Amino acid sequence: MTYRRMEQIGDCTLYLGDALEVLPTVGMVDCVVTDPPYAITNEGMWHIGRPGKGSRRFDFFAGDSDWPAMTKTVLSAAQHTMALMAPAASAYWWCGHREFGPLVDLYESAGYRTRFLVWAKKAPSPPPPGAGWPSGAELCVYAFRPGRTWTHAGSNPPPSNVIVSDSYRHGQPGKADHPTQKPGRVIEPLIIASSTPAQTILDPFMGSGTTGVACVQLGRSFIGIEIEERYFDIACERISRAERQPDMFVQKPVHEGMAL
Repeated sequence: MTYRRMEQIGDCTLYLGDALEVLPTVGMVDCVVTDPPYAITNEGMWHIGRPGKGSRRFDFFAGDSDWPAMTKTVLSAAQHTMALMAPAASAYWWCGHREFGPLVDLYESAGYRTRFLVWAKKAPSPPPPGAGWPSGAELCVYAFRPGRTWTHAGSNPPPSNVIVSDSYRHGQPGKADHPTQKPGRVIEPLIIASSTPAQTILDPFMGSGTTGVACVQLGRSFIGIEIEERYFDIACERISRAERQPDMFVQKPVHEGMAL
């Protein structure tokens, strides 16, 4: 068996397992939207805030400080997803600075075109000790081919390749017990731009399940893979909650995708 558990929640199929083992068993998908770990751990490090401001741990994930191994895993997963992508499918990979260039090279050598997106954070988190610059932005590689699905038909174009949104803080409504949870407003525009309702979105590094929640809210099917059982359970609960709250669904697109 290539996975330890599988949960079916509505149109969402969730796998607990290693993405590199599960991906070869997954069928064709219409878009890849993912946020893999990308070597942001600083072992044993904490940021000690001013009195009353609390502290922040930077020792996030086991093994995440081995950035050469992490980059190899990300590139291997990206290679696997190419075999699953429908002809009009696009891919979005949030990544660190070490993975950005290799991901661009991988996709362009396979005949894809690439562009980049930026998530600009309104209030950056404090930097790890000795880092100097706070992390106020994150990068995303966008890969596509001629004939891609592109739902913006001229009257509703994206205003920019820069998405401005604050990151979650501990205790905020919607914050899951995951140190690097992406806000839905960072993920939703990508799904809207590069898929149509009822199409299937793949996230091979599901984490806390934000992409899955967005798919439920936008009327897409979803395939998610997560290797850590703790985060898999969080994703299952968040996606189940989204399924139970149809009154919270955002308005689904009414136009059809156009090939460009």
